[in-house]
Amino acid sequence: MSYLNLFIAVLIAFTFSLTANAGTASVEGGPRTVIQAMTEVIIEQPTSTNLNTKIVNSSGNAVIELDTEEASTVISVAGLPEGTYTVETIDDNGDYQEFDITVE
Repeated sequence: MSYLNLFIAVLIAFTFSLTANAGTASVEGGPRTVIQAMTEVIIEQPTSTNLNTKIVNSSGNAVIELDTEEASTVISVAGLPEGTYTVETIDDNGDYQEFDITVE
């Protein structure tokens, strides 16, 4: 009986582990990393430098724009309509990077 309980506990833990990871995607490039979760986008950079970030829709219009000086920035995309967006980042040194995300 205890083996059955152990098996069920492991199966449940494994299932929740897969569910927690199913909604994330990671895209890396250069010195910055963009991680897309279900309702937010996380932008990480190695140092806390000034970073201008825009989230641009498929029509080319910036729907979110902000400046930060953090090593990690969290942006909520919960209110955006479904579709494909581009996260554009540029720092004070002129290092430009873009990452594509999908909001569902």
